[in-house]
Amino acid sequence: MFIDAREGVSGDMLLAAMLGMLPDDERAGAVSALKTASSRRGMRMDFSETDDAGDHGSFIAYVSRSPEPSGASRDEAYTALAEIEAELGSHSTVGRRMLDAIMQAEARAHDVPVEQVHLHEIARPQAMVNIAGISLVHGMFAARGDEEYISSPITTGRGMVVVSHGAVRIPAPACRFLLEGMMHVPGDSPGERATPVGVAAIKTLASRQSEEVPGASVERAVGFGTRRFGGRLGRVALLRT
Repeated sequence: MFIDAREGVSGDMLLAAMLGMLPDDERAGAVSALKTASSRRGMRMDFSETDDAGDHGSFIAYVSRSPEPSGASRDEAYTALAEIEAELGSHSTVGRRMLDAIMQAEARAHDVPVEQVHLHEIARPQAMVNIAGISLVHGMFAARGDEEYISSPITTGRGMVVVSHGAVRIPAPACRFLLEGMMHVPGDSPGERATPVGVAAIKTLASRQSEEVPGASVERAVGFGTRRFGGRLGRVALLRT
């Protein structure tokens, strides 16, 4: 499985691409479970298909029906993830490993012990559902023998982004620590193209990175974001080679 993150990567984009790679019946079941988990957390999850700039793919959008939590402690975040994964029936360790990587990065970014990390954006229900969803579909892929992942270099974006702590330079501090040891480039367009959840997913899934993107694949699925960069929707592609 090759993750083409040359136009960025976020949790919802990667999850949409992974869902798009599933057979119709398995996709329908996974999407239904994700929608139910989202509804229990005061959100509506929409999974739709669209075309943009010559690509056909899927995208995920969340609409909150109630105020989102202001944050979560380390223990609260792990508990929330475990609850969602149990509802989805996910048995993969990928979700917890992603959260482990995020916790370590946040601890370094704030110069505190990992036990004292308090998450803000990543504690939001939609981020937790994305992490749990990636873990769920990873397990479904693994069950049919798709266990090796390779990633392209990651395009992070450039400029500034506003987070709970104010305006910070892209990549944001936690994302910068997650990217250590990984091939990444800023790209030409301003704006955040790679989020901590997306980078943590690649860091957890991919055994290595390669600048050579496969020219041919057995299957290809695209996950779109909701923002445009240089006139194109942000996207990540997943290729089965």
